[in-house]
Amino acid sequence: MKQLARRERLALIAGGIFVALFVVMQFGVFPVIDHWNRLQRDIEVHGKAVVEMRGLQSRYRRLHGKANSLTRQLTRRPPDFSLFSFLEKTAAQAGVKQSIAYMKPSATTDDGALQEMLVEMKLQAVSLQQLVDFLKLVESPENVVAIKRIAIQQDTKEESTLDVIMQVVSLKFATAAAGEQESR
Repeated sequence: MKQLARRERLALIAGGIFVALFVVMQFGVFPVIDHWNRLQRDIEVHGKAVVEMRGLQSRYRRLHGKANSLTRQLTRRPPDFSLFSFLEKTAAQAGVKQSIAYMKPSATTDDGALQEMLVEMKLQAVSLQQLVDFLKLVESPENVVAIKRIAIQQDTKEESTLDVIMQVVSLKFATAAAGEQESR
């Protein structure tokens, strides 16, 4: 090194410093910066996941509350409740019992702890007012009864009357359904 000229020594020192800085940056600073950036991205992703989980949690609580409300409504309903007989009584109250062409109960579908009861019903030659009165009585939140589907057509035989096909649905506890099936 003593034999090298001053200029060569400075070049050699500058090269050594450059190599040392390169090594420190490549193996020290850049990995730390990359790790920091990765951590920031992970924090952002996990933060979004937490926000989504909180949204799902509130949705679950809302649905659970509705399910509990539905369960309370079902327990308040008479234990011998039958959708078929409910519809017959309601039709008599609304004055459309004579217009019933048919009532077909459908197989119940299992929905966990609850089962769906379904009755398809056809009314022929009913007035609009009779239909409205009947629908007001059928939609019964206290009995957990609702219209699932309805098709209304003008009656071709009698003027100013309607033909109606509807599916009326209600729920019951699955255990009650199993007990009813065993008794048959």
